[in-house]
Amino acid sequence: MKKGKVKPSPFDPLDKEVLRAYNRGFEIGAKQQRESDIKCLIDLLDRVEEIHGIGEKTADKIREMFLIRFGK
Repeated sequence: MKKGKVKPSPFDPLDKEVLRAYNRGFEIGAKQQRESDIKCLIDLLDRVEEIHGIGEKTADKIREMFLIRFGK
């Protein structure tokens, strides 16, 4: 690889269209990540009794805490 000057981006980062496209892509990615995180959390809460030392009562307390804290 040649070392030297880095080519400047063909896009002005302050261009309103570029910023709009970046923000739109960021929002779409953030939404997909939230959905993925929620699915993982639901899966974990569904299987919390499988963790050694956590019984039905403790699992219910954990789920209730999540509903109080994050449920709407």
